Amino acid sequence: MEPWYKVALPRKELREGRSLDPSEFAVHLEQIVAGAAPEDYQDPAHFFNRTFFGQALMDYCRLVLRRLVGETQGTAPVLTLLTQFGGGKTHTLATLYHLTKNGPKAQEYEGVKDLLSQIGLKEVPRARAAVFVGNAWSAAPGRETPWQDMARQLAGDAGYRGLGDDSAQRAPSTPQLQRLFELAREPVLLLFDEVLNYIERYPEKAGQFYAFVQNLTGALTASARAVGMLSLPASTMVEMPPSMMEWQLRLAKLVGREGKPLIVTEGEEIAEIIKRRLFESNGRKSMQQAVARQYARWIFSRRDRLPPEFAQFPEEEIRKRFEACYPFHPSTLTVFQRKWQTLPTFQQTRGTLVMLGMWIAQAFRSGYQKAWREPLLTLGGAPLEDREFRSKILEQLNETRLYSAIKYDIAGENAHAPALDKESEKTVGKSRLHQRVATALFFESCGGMAPDKAATLPDLRFALGDPETETTVIDAAVYALHSRCHFLRQVGTAGWRFGYKQNLRRLHMERKAAINPEQVEKQIRAVVQQIFRNKAEINLSFFPQESTDIQDRPALNLVVLDPTQEGSDELLTKLTAWTQYSGQSHRQFPGGIFWLVPASVSRVQEAVKDWLVWDSIKKDIDKREGGEKVDLGDLEKEDEAMVPTELRKAQNMVEDQVWGLYTNLYLWNGKDEMLKPVELRHMDKSEARSITGAVMARLRHAGELNQEVGPTYVERNWPLALKETGAWPLASLLAAFFQGRTLEGAITDRPLTRLEKAEHSLKQMIVKAVRQGSFGLGIGKSEEKFDRVWFKEELDLVDVMFDHETFLLLPPRAEAEKAGGVLPDPTSPEPTTPVPPGTGPTPPVPPVEKQPVDIEWRGTMPKEKWNLFSHRVLARLSTAESLQIEVTVKAKVPDPTVKQQLNMALQDLDLEGEF
Repeated sequence: MEPWYKVALPRKELREGRSLDPSEFAVHLEQIVAGAAPEDYQDPAHFFNRTFFGQALMDYCRLVLRRLVGETQGTAPVLTLLTQFGGGKTHTLATLYHLTKNGPKAQEYEGVKDLLSQIGLKEVPRARAAVFVGNAWSAAPGRETPWQDMARQLAGDAGYRGLGDDSAQRAPSTPQLQRLFELAREPVLLLFDEVLNYIERYPEKAGQFYAFVQNLTGALTASARAVGMLSLPASTMVEMPPSMMEWQLRLAKLVGREGKPLIVTEGEEIAEIIKRRLFESNGRKSMQQAVARQYARWIFSRRDRLPPEFAQFPEEEIRKRFEACYPFHPSTLTVFQRKWQTLPTFQQTRGTLVMLGMWIAQAFRSGYQKAWREPLLTLGGAPLEDREFRSKILEQLNETRLYSAIKYDIAGENAHAPALDKESEKTVGKSRLHQRVATALFFESCGGMAPDKAATLPDLRFALGDPETETTVIDAAVYALHSRCHFLRQVGTAGWRFGYKQNLRRLHMERKAAINPEQVEKQIRAVVQQIFRNKAEINLSFFPQESTDIQDRPALNLVVLDPTQEGSDELLTKLTAWTQYSGQSHRQFPGGIFWLVPASVSRVQEAVKDWLVWDSIKKDIDKREGGEKVDLGDLEKEDEAMVPTELRKAQNMVEDQVWGLYTNLYLWNGKDEMLKPVELRHMDKSEARSITGAVMARLRHAGELNQEVGPTYVERNWPLALKETGAWPLASLLAAFFQGRTLEGAITDRPLTRLEKAEHSLKQMIVKAVRQGSFGLGIGKSEEKFDRVWFKEELDLVDVMFDHETFLLLPPRAEAEKAGGVLPDPTSPEPTTPVPPGTGPTPPVPPVEKQPVDIEWRGTMPKEKWNLFSHRVLARLSTAESLQIEVTVKAKVPDPTVKQQLNMALQDLDLEGEF
């Protein structure tokens, strides 16, 4: 489709980039009478070239002209024009003035022959016209009153004298006015404009003026070829003081007794009126039809998503409507009737013409300069960035405070709508979709000046959709604007409205800008700890400052670095040193440490700021509801209702950002003596029940973590130094999984795998291996002599203790221990022991009823017995009722840092108190 500016031809002034003088659209009847009006209004030929005889204007002409030729049937002696300012009332009066002044000659002007055909007259009757314009009238010698002035216009000095000597003080009677009509010697047309302005300026004469109109109504009624027309602003559409409201009602009622009130300019006529006034040519008919056809086809196929007043028609009807409005989109013209006409200060015809004139001048120039492709003038193309046009819009809306909404949300240099277009410049941003949607939304919602008007999704889809713009992207743009703009509010569930009051997001932005950075950093650390501790599946250490802050023990330890500590070569060097050393000592269990290193914290900072601000707003709302005074700006009830939802969304966003913050994990590679990275990008809450669970899953997937090992794996990695004795202390076995180095004599050249929940997993493996004979288990002070050995028998989990007095035994050693300490000769048969005669199975012992007993023990325990006490005593009390354990620990430690490590251990165990 061709752009509109390559088809239609605007007026010369508009093509040259000169906005039309607003006064060109303001008809001044008194200037026409005096011969001082602009050419477009003064010259009848020019005037009728730009006049469209719509149905309302045609009705007025029929009533007036037929009355002037003497017809009384179906006509009225007095007519009232009820309209808002700028609604075309003066243009109607000027049309009648030009017609009756030129009489039969008027049929030479454009449109007049068709008019005569429609109203059933052969020619236009000539009439003597008298004009009164209240806002321009002023007393002069011999014209001290409006009736004296009109009498001179109708019959000169004779008319003036016919009113009587007291006409300067008293309104003429009905007979006097009838004689005045006779003196005119022609049909009489009386045109009254701006009468309320006169009454307001001359309140002392208001009573006599009312009497004049009252008597005039009677005189007109009694005269066959005389008619009067009185224009009044519609009281429901114009703000006026109570006194003027009273006069408006009195005059309308008075004239209404004998007259016929009509509303000028119906909505469907506006398109033709505007096109005649602003364009020299609408362009090639074929191009208009082609555009109309494509739009009609697009709209008809999507009619369920568009406003029924536009879309619920046959495709051909839709096509005709688009063709009639070309080069305007129908919504561009109708929005002023659908939405703006209820605004008290909006000048319906004149105001629309002035705005659209400025609009076309800007759009025509920009179209060529920027090669825009819009086939029609749509609401989204209104040049709100232009100061002159913007001023005219705000004037019509009567609210200059809307400038902030335009500047910061719609069309300012750094406004939100253009910013959204820049963010999506490779897709919808190329067509300025967000700015066009914001502009259309502004017009459809009357800038918030009409409380009952709002822009809906169907409105915006119709106003901006076309064969190249689908409705879904328009919807998405609306929601994007709503999430970003500071003066845009949602109305109900399906409407949006711009206004001059700052919305919730503006308050949020202002508070966000003032938030304390230290508070944000503190909150980030607290949130990170909270999220990682939630359903944690591994030991955690947070934000270490020294190597000694990380415990050196045979267990997995996920070390979460400070969120602000981004990865770098210097950081990796430091982490490598901390992995090898704890303080000045070599670290024994470097293989158990996982270093979590964050990426950029900026997104988390923004999310936490949002959360803190929403939380503060929610608390302030609660305070205000409790009676406290708090500053919440211009918040409305609709804004306050949104806060809980926004707070929940912010909380979820914080959690999402923390999940995505730690993108790298480093673990010790004992073979190469260096840290090895594990990729953690794109972690999501859907991966696992907790963030630590997701990290563990990634490690398992990378082959760096296992949940269990089998006896064969342990045997393959049996240390060479322990193969001769066949006994491996369980403390040493457990430690081997976290030392991060290859065991001497092992079959493989890799360190033992990291084992998740190592103690539990190894216990399960050992119990099963002992039962199956893959290993034995011995307990004793050394590997030379055991107090107890289990082999090929059931073993209780509580007897498996990871200390230096519990040993895993290879099968030969276990068999020897069970046989009395001598290794059997593998070549000799196994001896058999005869069963003494009479010996049989032991009869079962009757069960003895068990009674609970109270037990208590106090004593001093050597430190080397602590593990044995835990496993052999405390473990057997796991099912006891009302178990209470009190522990007193006293010791003197040479290294002060041990105290800090012990206190961290107590915190990890959730135990109260500290050393």
